[in-house]
Formats: sequence, C-alpha cells, structure tokens
Amino acid sequence: MPPRRGRRGPLYSSDLLQSPLYSRTCKDAFRVMERLAASSAARAGATRSRAALAEETGLSFPALEQVLHFLEIAGFLRAGRGTSGGVRLARPAPRISLLQVVRAIDGTGLWGRCILGFEECSDEIPCPAHPAWKTTRAVLEAHLDGQSIADLARTLKRRRLTGGPPRPQFAIVPAARPSPGAVALDVTGDR
Repeated sequence: MPPRRGRRGPLYSSDLLQSPLYSRTCKDAFRVMERLAASSAARAGATRSRAALAEETGLSFPALEQVLHFLEIAGFLRAGRGTSGGVRLARPAPRISLLQVVRAIDGTGLWGRCILGFEECSDEIPCPAHPAWKTTRAVLEAHLDGQSIADLARTLKRRRLTGGPPRPQFAIVPAARPSPGAVALDVTGDR
C-alpha cells in the first residue's frame, strides 16, 4: 500500500472536486475516471495498472479497489483480476457523463433531498432554500449530464499545461433595476 500523502494526487485538488454535494467516494471516482479518460485520449483502449492509478490519484489500494468495484458494476470500466490486473474504460470517454458517474456512486443522493438537511422538504412544506435549490438542482443536473469524463480530462490537461486553473472572464453588466452599488456579473468559464 502506498504511503499516505498530505496532498491528494497531482491534480489541482484545491479547486477540483471540493464540492460538498458529492461523497468522498464520488470525488475519488471522478479522479479515477479522469485518469482513465486521459489515457484513453492518448491511446484508444489504453489499460492502466492499479499501482499507476493509485499513485496518480493519491488513493490507497483499498479506496481504489472500492471505487473500481462501483465503476465496474456501473459498466464504466473493465478491470483485470488481482493487484496486477489492468483497468480500462468499457466505452468511449465522451459517452460517459459526469452525472452518470455521480449516480453510479452516490445514487440520486442529494438530488432528492433537502440541501439544508431537513427530513421533510417539498413544494408543500419548503425549507428556506427550497425554491433556489429546486432551480439550481435542475440546472446542475442538466450541466453534469452534458459534460463527459473526456471533457473533465481535457479541462484538467489544460490546467496542468498552464500551471493552474483557467481564470473566468468577467463582464460587468448594469443590473436590471439599479440599486445603490448593484452590478450583475456575466461569468464565462471553461465551456
């Protein structure tokens, strides 16, 4: 088993996958899938060793095995037996959406529950954040469904090559109903 490191792999973990929306296992699955997608982009059908995946993602072998097991059950990858068995994507990276990975690991999880943690939260009995979360959840789900692990691999490759995350471009636009000091920001990100 590789020694535990303070930093979790060579990725920009400070800005990648730090969302409280997903479990740690789901974040680890994104890391594994991104590494497999990057290998697949370099050479179609490329197989990675478990040792290489553990080293690149910063995962211990037991954590890696758990993630690989879930991803294999979901049909996203094929893994050889034993610690020396290779791992590869079961289908092309552009055909595996980020939402599919989230659902394979976390199920519907956060999508079906209250963002503030209330046991009962619905249109009839909403929490204070319900109207905003209901809208945001639909937008986020659509966005994740439209992004593939190939997109994730390309974005992280670009970040590695430029030495950091791309800076969003901001355009200051006057607010529809100006109030003292109010401005609206139009944000354009990676995609």
